[in-house]
Amino acid sequence: MNLSTDKGNWLVVGAGAIGSVVGGLLAKSGQRVCLLGRPWHLDEVRRNGLVLRGILGEHQIRDCRVALEFEELPRETWDVVLVTVKSNDTLEAARGLADRIQSSTQVISLQNGLGNWETLAEHLPVSQLVGGRVIFGVELEPGVATVTVWGGDILLGALAPALPLERLKPIAEGLTSAGLKTQVTDRIREALWSKVIYNCALNPLSTLLEVPYGRLLETEATRHLMRGVVKESYQVGRAEGMDLAPSTAEEYSKELFDRLIPATAAHHPSMLQDLRRRKKTEIGALNGAIVRMGIRHRIPTPVNGLLTDLIRAKETLGLSAVQIKDRIASLKKQ
Repeated sequence: MNLSTDKGNWLVVGAGAIGSVVGGLLAKSGQRVCLLGRPWHLDEVRRNGLVLRGILGEHQIRDCRVALEFEELPRETWDVVLVTVKSNDTLEAARGLADRIQSSTQVISLQNGLGNWETLAEHLPVSQLVGGRVIFGVELEPGVATVTVWGGDILLGALAPALPLERLKPIAEGLTSAGLKTQVTDRIREALWSKVIYNCALNPLSTLLEVPYGRLLETEATRHLMRGVVKESYQVGRAEGMDLAPSTAEEYSKELFDRLIPATAAHHPSMLQDLRRRKKTEIGALNGAIVRMGIRHRIPTPVNGLLTDLIRAKETLGLSAVQIKDRIASLKKQ
């Protein structure tokens, strides 16, 4: 099937911020789409349709089918399943999909963090799993998704040799035709790691201080912490066999400060939105994953460890931004 011209059957598992934008634009382009997600958002979509706003334009979409549980999904043949759940929900998604996909279905992880593919692979055929990198930002409220940042093309790649890259081209064409420019790459693991390092450097600090990304450039204390996150992550990534680009942590930090943060200066991370909704964050799949891998390779990761602990403390205790700022400022004195 040519998904750029033919009508495919797409299932979005975890239709929150990213899933709503991708699924909504696919539906507007003529694809058949079903959104599976939480009632606080999808009940409004079911009643009044999905509204997309922001830098990808204004869209009112009424053609998406909606399900709130796996049991509500129609027993159909799915051409593509997009997994966009938070990393904490990946296991539940994998189990729910195990008897609802066919041998022809491609399952694409469009998620943050490390470990999602491995969790999916425990329950789904490896030859049907695809890695995807998205770097656009979305703010979500019931029935409305607002795209605030577009950081580049979506990337798709095989995470196992059993899946030929040629099978991904029709999917990339279908997404591109929907207005989401997508490319196929043979370096998807490195692309995912690069995004993880970006998220690790920015998300917890922005969340703890309750400021947009751009404010993190204003103090030497936060720059110092971001450089530490990048340095540790590069050391762990190298130990994991990643051929990272740029080639050094110093070059990455310079790119982060000079280009990446300015391009997303007004953005707040979904991690902050999660805490405000009293939800568990993805810190365990980001900085926490770097810490765990560091332990395995005997590589110290004190900065990633500190940020992981502070986010978990804030999840439990609700520490204020002022308290967090005081703790970060004290780091330079140690």
